[in-house]
Amino acid sequence: MIIKEMLSYYNLEKPPFTKEIKTADLQRLPTTEKAINSARLLVETKGIGVMTGKSGTGKSCILRMLKNDLNPGLYKVMYLWHTSIGILEFYTHLCAELGLEPRLRRAVMFRMIHERILSLNKSHHIHPVLLIDEAHLLNNDILKEIRLLTNFEIDSVNALTVLLCGQENLNMKFGLSTLEPLVNSITVNIHVESLKKEESFSYIEQRVACAGSSTALFTKNAITFIHEASGGIIRNINTIANGSLFKAFYSKSSQVEAEHVKAVIQR
Repeated sequence: MIIKEMLSYYNLEKPPFTKEIKTADLQRLPTTEKAINSARLLVETKGIGVMTGKSGTGKSCILRMLKNDLNPGLYKVMYLWHTSIGILEFYTHLCAELGLEPRLRRAVMFRMIHERILSLNKSHHIHPVLLIDEAHLLNNDILKEIRLLTNFEIDSVNALTVLLCGQENLNMKFGLSTLEPLVNSITVNIHVESLKKEESFSYIEQRVACAGSSTALFTKNAITFIHEASGGIIRNINTIANGSLFKAFYSKSSQVEAEHVKAVIQR
């Protein structure tokens, strides 16, 4: 009931800072567009790429936008996110993405996956793209296996694109000598940065507009405080902005002021 009252009070159609937002409505800010363009380059060159950034910077949203941009008639996008698993489970998930019946033996599933990927490329002219979210949780054995997965016809055919997406500590793993073959195969490195101040302004204003508001709901000072407190990290912006909106509602203010933001970040 409180949410409905708040929405009614500010003439909003839906909560502005929920993560339940359609992919088509995700905002194309310069920071995110830069990352998406790099990911598109990876897909076009058909290699192995790595995308890292702090938790909450919007990496998963970038994967959603990338998937949405790719023509399903030309690409088969596979998304894996359950990564704190073993090799057998990893191949089981991958088989499911490719419409294959999982087997009990890893070698059998490896061969099945290879054959299906080659078939998609050669018989159907569809290029598979494997997006692995939360890749920093992958164990080293799976990371080594990913390099083997991309080896087709004596390493002469780029039949599979892989994008490993995770937190910044993923890069620390690549210093291990056992992962050198994978590291040497990485063709695109993407770092997702926090939003700049002007991007935070644009982000908050557009989220409010998409929720149905035709007026400026947050004052400039309020957004400045939100940006500084969040460090430009989108998830933090959402949390602080949402809390500030309710603080303003409880005080029956027509706008979210700096004092409401301070009350949230100082609690």
